[in-house]
Amino acid sequence: MFAKGKPRTPLVNSQAKFKNQLANNASQLNLSFPTAAQLVRKNNSQLRQTKLSVCQKDNKLKYDGFVEEMPKMRPKQEFVYVPAPKTLQKSSCELNAKKEEPKGLPSCPMSKPGRNLISLVGRVDFCLKTHKTYPDINAIWNVYGKLLRIIEGKRGEHTLLVRNENSGPILQGIYHDFESDLKSWNPGCFVHLVGQFIGDNRLQTFKIAQVSDIDWQKQFMRIENVTTYILMQNNVHK
Repeated sequence: MFAKGKPRTPLVNSQAKFKNQLANNASQLNLSFPTAAQLVRKNNSQLRQTKLSVCQKDNKLKYDGFVEEMPKMRPKQEFVYVPAPKTLQKSSCELNAKKEEPKGLPSCPMSKPGRNLISLVGRVDFCLKTHKTYPDINAIWNVYGKLLRIIEGKRGEHTLLVRNENSGPILQGIYHDFESDLKSWNPGCFVHLVGQFIGDNRLQTFKIAQVSDIDWQKQFMRIENVTTYILMQNNVHK
C-alpha cells in the first residue's frame, strides 16, 4: 500500500510567479534613492530646527515644536564703478638717489642737515674778508663798526654805512626802520648789526643796536683769530 502525500504545486504556477516577481524588482531597481536636497524640496519640515527644553519636574527633554525661520531676503546689489587710484610714476633718477643715500649719521656735526648755521662775530673788515673767502657759508653775522652815514630810502628802508674806527672797507647795512628808531642816531657812534650777506658788501640787517665805549674795547682780535682757525679746520676736513 502506498502512503498518501501532500499534492505538489504545479511547476508552471511557481515559474510564472517567480517571473512576475523579477519583473517587479527590475522596475524598482531602475529608481534611484532620494537625495537630501530632494527630501528638503519635497518636505521642508524634515530639516527644520526643533525646540527642546528641560522639564524641571523629571529633568527630561521636552519637545516644543519647530523654530520659525525668517525668510531670507537677498540684499539689493548695486554695481558701482570705482576707478583705480592714479599712481605717480617716479623717475629713475629719484629712485637712484634714494638708493644712494649714505647709511648712518655723518661724523661731523656741522655737515648734518639743518645744523650748518653758525654765528660769527667780528669787525667790519674781518666780516667782509671772511665772507669773500667763504661765500657759501651759512652764517649769521654780528658786525661791529663805526656809523658814518644813514641814507633814507623808500618804504622805511635805510642804508647804514659802517666801517672800522679809523679806516677800512665800508659795509652797507640794509635795515627797514618802521618804528623810527634811527632818528636819534648820529654819525660817529659805534653800532652792532646782526644779519646775513646779500652781496659782497651788503648786509640784510635784522637787528641793530648802539654800542658803548666799554663794549667796543672788547678783545675783537682774539675772537677773530679763533674764528679764522675754526673755519680753516672745518674747510680742511671737508
